[in-house]
Amino acid sequence: MTTTYGGRWRHGDGTPVENVLERPSLDKLGGEVTRYQDKEFLKAAMAVCALTVLADEKVKLQERHDIDYAMKIEPSFAAFDLDKANEILDGYISELIRNGEAAKTVLYDKVRRMVGNHKKARTLMRVSYLIITADCDVDDKELAEFKRLCRMLELESEEVWQNASIMRSF
Repeated sequence: MTTTYGGRWRHGDGTPVENVLERPSLDKLGGEVTRYQDKEFLKAAMAVCALTVLADEKVKLQERHDIDYAMKIEPSFAAFDLDKANEILDGYISELIRNGEAAKTVLYDKVRRMVGNHKKARTLMRVSYLIITADCDVDDKELAEFKRLCRMLELESEEVWQNASIMRSF
């Protein structure tokens, strides 16, 4: 047993943990903690993707490609296993197809958890923008879903759309 209590974790003999564990182990643990803390963000992001991609009632290949692309380039997704993210997304899409409005209600609740975190909310809507504009055909239903999600996240849809279009042009 250690006799040291408080701020720094110590091994049983009083040695600081960082001296016992190799740095890669600490880095891996840090990544796991980050993923755990941001699990709600991942679920919200996959909910936004599913709701956006099915807004026009069909999943287009280019839209699906842009979801994968967004997850690879967006720093907010760096801590996540992309295979797991895709598994979650596929499940959400399947639920929306099978259960319609009931599934939407559940997914909207996941999105609402990001209210108050402006940075994460904007990230969610940038991903939505990429999906909507992926096929260069902005459908009225997709745009309506984008605006609904922005209202839900307490964001101004016109401002988010404009900023996302500027970022995409780079």
